[in-house]
Amino acid sequence: MLSTLINRVQSMSPDRRQFLYHAALAALFRVFAAGAAFLLSVVVARVLGAEQSGLFFLGLSLATLIGTLCLLGMDNAMLRFIGQSHTSDNPVQTNQVFTNAYAAVVPVSVLSGVIVYLCSPWLADAVFNKPEATATLRYFAAAIPFVSLFFLNGYALQATRKVIASVCSMQLGVTIIALPALLYLPHYQAVPLASSASFVYVLASVLVVIAGLWLWFNVPEHRIDSTHLRMPALWGAAPNLWLISATGQAIPWASVVIVGFFVTSEEVAFFSAAQRTSMLISFMLMVVNFVAAPRFSALYKAGEFNQLKRLAQLSTRLMIGFSLPVLFIVLIWPNAIMSLFGNAFSQSGQLLVILAIGQTINVMTGSVGFLLTMCGYEKDMRNVTVFAGVLTVTLTVIFTSIWGILGAAIAVSLGVSTQNLLALHKVKKRLGFWPIG
Repeated sequence: MLSTLINRVQSMSPDRRQFLYHAALAALFRVFAAGAAFLLSVVVARVLGAEQSGLFFLGLSLATLIGTLCLLGMDNAMLRFIGQSHTSDNPVQTNQVFTNAYAAVVPVSVLSGVIVYLCSPWLADAVFNKPEATATLRYFAAAIPFVSLFFLNGYALQATRKVIASVCSMQLGVTIIALPALLYLPHYQAVPLASSASFVYVLASVLVVIAGLWLWFNVPEHRIDSTHLRMPALWGAAPNLWLISATGQAIPWASVVIVGFFVTSEEVAFFSAAQRTSMLISFMLMVVNFVAAPRFSALYKAGEFNQLKRLAQLSTRLMIGFSLPVLFIVLIWPNAIMSLFGNAFSQSGQLLVILAIGQTINVMTGSVGFLLTMCGYEKDMRNVTVFAGVLTVTLTVIFTSIWGILGAAIAVSLGVSTQNLLALHKVKKRLGFWPIG
């Protein structure tokens, strides 16, 4: 059987073998990253307890939401344009795109961080009705520029197919640095606080941004190039790509912030832990997107439509094959999985099941979002994500006010499913094939 598999791999085209190699490499490090992120959530919940971890997850969700919005669409723009220039061996365009992205993101993210910092007491008291969250929100406000920048560095490295460097320049790097400090926190404080944990997260983010810049500029061809700060193609695509990102963030991160308006800190912790755990099902989607997105752009630009179709369908089969076993485990032992966060979390197994179903639909539709955005149909994806984002936010507000965190889980699952099914239809319409074919 092993020899048959080896022969089959050897008989593949060089491009397909390279894709599988990079997918396997990305999977290895994404497994590590997903495991580390899950472990971070478990450690935070166990070290801080339900109430304080709820404040931590609320601040983290707010910082991640605003930090990704401050990317201004440059994350997907870099994947598309640096991916094309890397394939055509055009380092000048690579440097110009990177410089343009930094010139746009740095001032916006710094300004946003300052505004959130100054508004933290009002947000904690008047918006979230949790005055004790002020210090935590202030620390996470300081993290906003660094969240934007470590994502920006990671996407730039991803576009140049630096798989390991890209993974380490994003959440994996932050997690690896923050975990030991969080585990030591009970030895430093008799009663560990969310504010202390958020301070650790800020320091970890700073170090990861520095490491990401070193990895980028360690390549001899990479440098700052400010000779062309008005790139029409880049800036023309960025607004639509930003709107896609902005409305897309309404599902995973804004939902936690909205839940914070209606429920206690403990319930925020339950919902956030269930949502983070459910995203393990879509882990393989992130792996494949990580490798395939720059290739989608390059193949479409080269007119290799049959190869694009084969790559998209191969990607979807890989995702489904790896994700279904995880779903079965979640459906069989939801309460046991949630109890890993602490005994108080075991009651939220039902949330995990609901959210897991939505993530499964996300996986089974394939890389529909990146197929549209990398192939120049970002307006279609913009329309889909705007509709799905508005629907998700609206349903989350209504359902949470009626059914609490159970309603929020239903709203998020419906939002994820709607977005991906609509995008699947658009892929068939624009590109002429079903990714799940």
